[in-house]
Amino acid sequence: MTRQEFLTTLQEMLQCDMELHEDTVLTDLEEWDSLAFMVVIAFFDKNFGQRITFDTLKGCRTPSDLIALSAGAIA
Repeated sequence: MTRQEFLTTLQEMLQCDMELHEDTVLTDLEEWDSLAFMVVIAFFDKNFGQRITFDTLKGCRTPSDLIALSAGAIA
């Protein structure tokens, strides 16, 4: 998966009207809430076989931080 594909997928998962960029501040998004955390956790588990936690996601400031969590699965 490319970075752009991930950003597009993240935007769709969050049902966000705004185009996301790697430096978008997630906490500025109304859609970045506990439900979004659950969706992202499920996405990482299903697509990358990685288990991430709410606490890990709370520490993510931008989509770039989420990409870093992929351990190289997102190029």
